[in-house]
Amino acid sequence: MTSNPVHGVDALIYGAKLLTRRELRPFIIVPLLINLVLFIALTAVMLSQLGGLADYLGSLLSHTPVDTQNMSWWEATMAKGAAWAANVFQWLAWLIALAVLLLFFFVYGYVFAIITNIIAAPFNGFLAEKVEELLTGRPPPAEPLGRMIWRTLGRELRKLRYFIGWGLVILVVALFTSWTVFIPAVMGALWGAWCMAIQYVDYPLDNHQRPFDELKNILLRKKLTTLSFGGAVMLAKMVPVLNIFVMPAAVAGGTALWIKRLRQQGDPGTGQVIETQDQ
Repeated sequence: MTSNPVHGVDALIYGAKLLTRRELRPFIIVPLLINLVLFIALTAVMLSQLGGLADYLGSLLSHTPVDTQNMSWWEATMAKGAAWAANVFQWLAWLIALAVLLLFFFVYGYVFAIITNIIAAPFNGFLAEKVEELLTGRPPPAEPLGRMIWRTLGRELRKLRYFIGWGLVILVVALFTSWTVFIPAVMGALWGAWCMAIQYVDYPLDNHQRPFDELKNILLRKKLTTLSFGGAVMLAKMVPVLNIFVMPAAVAGGTALWIKRLRQQGDPGTGQVIETQDQ
């Protein structure tokens, strides 16, 4: 089966539809409550930063000098680079402003995702398990509850080290290419999509206790499908209020994507897919 970006977007939509199933409703209550509490806290922080962002965008569009005295060194570097590009290519000013605004919401959505994923990891594992059982008729191998909780938390920290490690490399490259504006934007978008795909397709493989490197190899088989799924999740997490409901839909969608599109003969849990009707 070929890699198709439509399949990734369809998987997230299908995951949202699966949440209406009666069998899954008990497993989404706690993740939704966690998301709600963190949404209120992080949105309050985001709103407190909107004034400074508006001043910066206003100065960028009016082509006036940017005051970098109160900025950190990396913020000043990005600000000066963007201002230089805006002065040389004035017609790009609006696109630059849009890129900065998208970056602001990207950081908001990314921080929201990291915190909620760590806290809700065990509950997401339960949800992925029930989705797999619903779609295949067979649950993953049984495991003691205490062991499962510690293992899933350890897996989240493993993913976090991977995200931060490569994220720092991309940040350094972005700083050196910040004057282009668009290179960091493209790199950030691709990296964010890849991270979101890893995050939510990982749950069913983790339930089968498969290595993290195996997950990356499975996702690389169909790069367009993988990136479109992760990109759809990332965009949804950038939208306030909608991001409260994205995580359980992404867990269900990532599990369905692995079962229906990504796994091959010999992968964990391979078996016949049971077609379900949304209820």
